Amino acid sequence: MTKADMDEERIRASLDAIVGQIRRYVPSMAPYFEIDRPLGEYAAGLQPTWVDPVHAERQEGVARAVRRVLRQAFGPAAAGLSVDARDVRAINIVDHHQLLNHPLLLGTNIIANADRLVGGGDRRPIVTFSCSNVPPSNHYMRNGFQFRGETIPYFRAKEHRDAMYYTGVRSFDFVERLRTLRRWDRFTPDDQDFLIEYQGFLNGLDHPHTDRHRDQLAVALRHTWPLLFARELRRDIPELLYANSEDVARECLLELLTEENFLSAALFDPGFRQQVLDAFRGVVVAWDEAADKGTHFFWRKYPGRPRLLRLYAEGSELVPADPRFRHLTVPLELAAVRDHLEREEIIPSVALCMSVLLYAGVKPLVGPGSLVYTTQLRDGWTALLDRHGHPAEAARVAQVDTAGLIAGTPMFFGRSGDAVRTLYAADVFSGGGMSESYMKTVLNAPLKDLLSVGSSGVYSLFSHSYIPKEERLTERIGFDEAATLIHGWV
Repeated sequence: MTKADMDEERIRASLDAIVGQIRRYVPSMAPYFEIDRPLGEYAAGLQPTWVDPVHAERQEGVARAVRRVLRQAFGPAAAGLSVDARDVRAINIVDHHQLLNHPLLLGTNIIANADRLVGGGDRRPIVTFSCSNVPPSNHYMRNGFQFRGETIPYFRAKEHRDAMYYTGVRSFDFVERLRTLRRWDRFTPDDQDFLIEYQGFLNGLDHPHTDRHRDQLAVALRHTWPLLFARELRRDIPELLYANSEDVARECLLELLTEENFLSAALFDPGFRQQVLDAFRGVVVAWDEAADKGTHFFWRKYPGRPRLLRLYAEGSELVPADPRFRHLTVPLELAAVRDHLEREEIIPSVALCMSVLLYAGVKPLVGPGSLVYTTQLRDGWTALLDRHGHPAEAARVAQVDTAGLIAGTPMFFGRSGDAVRTLYAADVFSGGGMSESYMKTVLNAPLKDLLSVGSSGVYSLFSHSYIPKEERLTERIGFDEAATLIHGWV
């Protein structure tokens, strides 16, 4: 047996072990490793074929909120944008709010819309909801972006605990930072030229209407998305519009909390509120008071810093968990909650953002982690509403499809000798974007093959929460080794 045969055997054995444990311990993921339909065909089936009339009306409200958020983000450049309920019936809610960067997050917008790319159909804009309660030091960002295997920072290390939601507008100054850090010489002259050009491109984008980095990022995302594709493809690629999920939920709640519905009852009805707190305790993205994880419904702005404070319901108030800030208590009353939302002193948690979407019947297009917690939230609301005497509302929530998996695999690769290398967004930009032949090959690949390549990343996500410690795999292959085996066509 040759060394190449031995390497292939080792990689296949590792993939089998990784996928086997995911299938065993996270059974909701198992069916996806059996789907052999081409990616484009799979994507075409993600859109709902029927919408409950009540949900359709509520989705109009979500679309209105999205339009307001986009107007804030884009300023005058939002003129002429057309977003309606059709664009929010199924939504990619996987991405963190940051520059296009990480292979797993890059893949979501491709997988969710594969049937609309490269000669596909509908050219309506792609709307993506992105979470901004994360710090710039999060795993997918690392204070900036990645290029040629190096982290390119534009946030300072001391900002690692800040929340992207509250961060102010800033210059992209990663070239200067690399020089200060004495890392500039790690790049070839051509790569240095690219970084200088990319920094100038980002700083030249139009965002004088805002003082919020999250709006600045929305502008950057809109204009860098086409750069993933070869120049001749860009004109026909649908626009990508990132709407910050906390802002969309905030805009929705300003209307919904004035009405009688299960969301307003969860906040303002003491008995029902306690049932909600008990039902979702321990759900990832919700709350676990004993472990100091999560927050009850909203995060509170940290005074004087772009950070977040955890809130816990005590009686008829939301009280900061940090005793130093108990004076920042928020009464659980309509006027007080709406006032704090309007002034952005509180922002909805991920659990509340998702609950708004479930209320509107929006199909969440999910990643491996959110596949689990969105289903838990849906089933929890269904049981609560049925038990609380609202069977019609329970039935509406129960019919929301939370099984639209669109994450868990990289989509962009390049060849390096005999090996295939996973590419980050800046790697793709610097190469001029992917060709039509590359995109067509990816869009025709079976979903199960694509997921196999990303399975080591999915395993890392699940290993500490679902897989017994004594059975965790200590040696696993990475994206590049799996891609070399699966994507030999690159």
